Amino acid sequence: MERQPRVILISAVISAALGLIAGFLGGRLAAPPVPVATPAAEAGAAVQAQDFQLVDQAGRVRGRLGVDTQGAARLTLFGPDGALPRVSLAATPQGGAELELGDGQHQNAVELKAHKDARNIALYHEGKLRLGLEVQKDGEAAVNLYDKGHRLIALGLTNQGDPHLTFYGEGHKAAMEMVSKKNGDRSLNLLGKNGTPRVVLGLKNDQKAALGLFDHKGKTRVALMDEPSLILLKAGKPVRTLP
Repeated sequence: MERQPRVILISAVISAALGLIAGFLGGRLAAPPVPVATPAAEAGAAVQAQDFQLVDQAGRVRGRLGVDTQGAARLTLFGPDGALPRVSLAATPQGGAELELGDGQHQNAVELKAHKDARNIALYHEGKLRLGLEVQKDGEAAVNLYDKGHRLIALGLTNQGDPHLTFYGEGHKAAMEMVSKKNGDRSLNLLGKNGTPRVVLGLKNDQKAALGLFDHKGKTRVALMDEPSLILLKAGKPVRTLP
């Protein structure tokens, strides 16, 4: 009769021991505990550097963000060859902004600039300026056409809203001008090499017309008006009047 309680006691001890061993092994064999995430960086924290570079799989620099030697904050993107810039976006230290686009063969293809004194758009062909659009600080606007980098034609609008057209010749100086004003004045001016008027055909207030011929110094030699009258001048003084 005493044997049965002893058997029960031994069985209980063995069961408890097996339970402890199983719990220990279960804790050791189970997946490691997930690490507790560290607190995220505080909102507003900044990463500072003077130059960021973007590289492709081959290690070539394809993009760069930094401050250039002129003090402009600039983002530059390169083509697959990593040589010429394809896109350049900058904020200048003077407060302006610039955008330059390349065609992969030449440095410039399109330029867009916004400064406090002017806004400009420039289009290039094979690296040479061909077309320019500008708006000046005073509101004057112009479309300029170029050949070999020199302006040949300018179509403009004054800040009063008067259109004018100018052709440029030798020495890149104005050779012919056409002006049309809101008050009715119209004029066609042929200019000499020094920029002085040589021939002027004008219409005053849409009523009176006149033709003036000038010497190389800009002094009037002949004046023809629709009154009608013809005036011949010498040294700026009338010498003959017809009729």
